[in-house]
Amino acid sequence: MNREQIKALLEKYYNGETSLEEEKRLQNYFTANEVDEEFAEDKAIFIFTTEEAKETNQLPDLGNEIWNNIEKNEHINRLKNRKLVHYSLSIAASIAILVVSFFFVQNQINKQRTITFNDTYENPELAYLQAKEALLYVSSKLNSGTEYLEPIQKINKGKEELILLSTFNQGLNELKPVQKYSVTDKYIKHK
Repeated sequence: MNREQIKALLEKYYNGETSLEEEKRLQNYFTANEVDEEFAEDKAIFIFTTEEAKETNQLPDLGNEIWNNIEKNEHINRLKNRKLVHYSLSIAASIAILVVSFFFVQNQINKQRTITFNDTYENPELAYLQAKEALLYVSSKLNSGTEYLEPIQKINKGKEELILLSTFNQGLNELKPVQKYSVTDKYIKHK
């Protein structure tokens, strides 16, 4: 190749307009030992690129490994999506069961409300006396159960007396700055 052809090819190369065949011709020219001094800088660039190309060709091909990892991740994502769909359907089914149960119970309650109660007593005064007697009986049973709670009130009294000790603790906390002065007093006396 003559100088004019090399210059034209270099200009096309630096503009990014060369074909692979033209780049190979330039590379063959610059890797040969017979290069004009005018193109010495270009020779360094082409030698560097050929050496880099050789080094990158020696690197292991990670393409297959990357594709395998992508396929594994896609498989894992599919499994996650299946689990998500499964959980979503489970939640939807649970909600549906709750809604149906609610309406079923509501229906049963409404049926019971339609039942009317008839008076068992014809005389209202007699009904009042019977209700009063039943309530007095329940009240006496509740009051008898509270007798066992009286010792607990003694605990509450002791607790109230202990609250007074907390004020003593507050006083001790207020004296802490005075303790610092007594520590410095020791140093002053020793010197």
